[in-house]
This record gives sequence, C-alpha cells and structure tokens, in this order.
Amino acid sequence: MIQSTSMIKAAIFAAALACLGGSVPMNSPQSPDPGLLASFIPRTAGPWLSEADQVFDADSIFSYIDGAGEVYRSYNMKRLVARRFHKDGKPDLVVDAFDMGASADAFGVFTHDLDGEDAGIGQGSNYKAGLLSFWKDRYFLSVYAEEETPETKALVLDLGRAIAAAIPGQGRKPDLLDLLPPEGLDSRAVRYFHTYSVLNHHYFVANHDILQFDKADEAVLAPYGAKGDRSLLLIVAYDAEARAELAAGTFHEAYWPGRTGTAFRMKNGRWTALRVLAWYVAVVFEAGSAEEAQARLDAVQQLVVKPHGGAPRAVSGS
Repeated sequence: MIQSTSMIKAAIFAAALACLGGSVPMNSPQSPDPGLLASFIPRTAGPWLSEADQVFDADSIFSYIDGAGEVYRSYNMKRLVARRFHKDGKPDLVVDAFDMGASADAFGVFTHDLDGEDAGIGQGSNYKAGLLSFWKDRYFLSVYAEEETPETKALVLDLGRAIAAAIPGQGRKPDLLDLLPPEGLDSRAVRYFHTYSVLNHHYFVANHDILQFDKADEAVLAPYGAKGDRSLLLIVAYDAEARAELAAGTFHEAYWPGRTGTAFRMKNGRWTALRVLAWYVAVVFEAGSAEEAQARLDAVQQLVVKPHGGAPRAVSGS
C-alpha cells in the first residue's frame, strides 16, 4: 500500500492528536454509493492497468492509512474507493476517491493540505511532486505516483482530468466563507474545518479546547495581508448564541486571565482581538495593531445579518 504525501503528513498530524452525482446543498449529506464513486475512475491509465478496488468506510479507513484516517473522519467521510494502476518496470499510480457526503466537507478536506500549484482540475486543485489533490461536488480525490517522472506526472494529471470530467455535479463552498471580508484576503489559503485539533494543526492556539469546539458546527481560518506581515481571521459557528458567549468566555480566561477588554498585545508584539457576533465567535490573531484587528472584526460584523427568529447568516447568502 502506498501512502501519498498528504496522507503521510496527515498521519503525522493525527499521531499528534493522540488526544454523488449532482450539486447538493452544503448541509445536505448524501448516501454514499461506492459503485458510483468507482465509476468515476478510469480502468486504465495509458499502458498502466488497474488492480481490484479496495473500499473503506469511516471505521475501516484505519486499515488503509492508519492514523491519517482521523483527519478524513474529522470531515465526516462516508466512503473511500482506492484503485491502484500497475505496469511492470514502472512506478505504480494510486487513486484515492473519497465520498465526503457533502460538498462543504469535500472542500474542507481539500484545504487541509494546500501545498503545491493549482493544476486547474475540478473546483480546486494542487499538484506537487507526483501528488495531485482536488475536490469536485461532494468528492475529494488524491491521485499519486510512487515516483514522479515526466511520464507519471502526465498520467497523474490526465487521470485527474478524466475523473473530474466524469463527476457531473458542482458543489457549493461552505456558506461560512461569505463572512470573510474580501479586502486583503488570501483566498487560496483559506482553511475550513470542524475540530479544534485541525485548528491547532494550522495555527496553534492552546493545548486544550478553549473555544468549545465540541459545541461548534464549523470554522474557517483565513490569512490576510502579505507574507511576512500576515494576520489570521478565525470564525467559529455555534448552534446558539449562549454557546458562542461561553466559548468567548473560556477563550478570554485562557488568553487574557484577569484582564478586561477585547484586544490585547501579545508577547511577540502582535495583536489578538475577539468579538461575539450572534452565533459566531470571530478572533483576529497576529494583527499589526489593535486598530487593524478591530477593523477586521468590524468588517465581519457588517457581513452578518440576524433575521428575526432564526440563525444569523452572511449578507451574501441571504
């Protein structure tokens, strides 16, 4: 069994945790169909021939990729079809096709590892050193060559294009992304996730869950500004205002014990600021000034509408 670069990185991350068809709405998971999933993958890749498929669910995935399965499970994976292509004397090719159940989670698991260059495949893709990853509709795909050569690179990209073309639907990105102010945003480096462990993987906050992620639904982490002077915006969505208030309280107690206010200068000279916006907690990390941090939170607040009797939503999602 071959583990792709993303799987190996995910396995390291998971060890540190030791602690179908058409477009679908973000929050409407669909029943997995391994036959349909397998039908998207070609049976040959040039002169490479496919071996028998392996099929895994959220429980059996550990037998295929060990600890890295926890990463995919954190995005609610439903099914994985793995297909290997072999040609004597040549590096094997491997396709791992994940049915994530909803397009938001297909997008989310894609954002977990954004290393590489955009290959222009699917609804978002990266290629680096023999590994192609992309998402389309509710599916996440990894196409990998055991060894990168000009020949295997071309085959990996051809496989990716063929699979993307076979998936008929287009998926929606999570609505939560609509709360990200566009000015200064590096949209290609946005991360979407559900767990505190994934947050700490991308930006370490604390060694315990000070943001009450066990009561949260989803979160997004987005970088702003140029490299070398970059700040981060975190937005966490809860299912009730009381839970957002509770999370803000536990964050404040851990980050700024015994102090009052909403923005503080950290030991590294950068600024952190927090605000509760109805069902959301928004936090700015690594801002260059208190004014920058508060201005970003003001911009988020302008994008939140709270309809009478219902949960808040982004202005652009109304």
